[in-house]
Amino acid sequence: MKSATPPVRLQSRAYAELRRLITSGEFPPGSFLSERQLASQLGMSKTPVHVALERLEAEGFVTISAQQGVVVRGLSVEDIVDHYELREAVESWVVRRLAGRLKLVQKEELQANLVAQRQALAGNDLCELMRLDEQMHYLFASYLGNREILSTMERLRDKIHQVILRVTDSDRARPAESTDEHEAILVAVCEGQAEAAARLMIEHLEAGKRRILNPERLA
Repeated sequence: MKSATPPVRLQSRAYAELRRLITSGEFPPGSFLSERQLASQLGMSKTPVHVALERLEAEGFVTISAQQGVVVRGLSVEDIVDHYELREAVESWVVRRLAGRLKLVQKEELQANLVAQRQALAGNDLCELMRLDEQMHYLFASYLGNREILSTMERLRDKIHQVILRVTDSDRARPAESTDEHEAILVAVCEGQAEAAARLMIEHLEAGKRRILNPERLA
């Protein structure tokens, strides 16, 4: 006789799957979610789903209210500005510190990522391009070896995905520009141009922010 799945594991599975559905855009902002329907979809009781939704609310992915129920949150102007300000501070510092210090295997890994970005771009595979975009930023952070920075990037990973998805939806020309910017950042890091790498990273992130926000609100 099989033992029942422990409640904590069910809660973790419900959380991971619901977070994936939200960040992938399958549950777009403004969607109303039913605990009963979600439980049926995930093949479990309402209790682990309820716990998972409470956790997602604490992380800013959904809003739970007595009046409306469970609603998927979109990224507000404040969310986007906060997100980019944090990334600009962290990621510009990362590439500044990495400039001229990458190992050969790290350079090769980043170059392979960039080649894959070009291939995805040529094939109009935007999902793969978004994955590679996120991966490149994460690789830079991982090479620095600062556990707190890496933890921050991991915590931001799903929000980064949401932002990249929104940028891509708002401007189909942006992916090609973004890939060129990635290449410029990588060249500066490999050539030891610390200040140029930091500046290019900030400009890269600012360009993404401008695609989402009304320029008049960026003053």
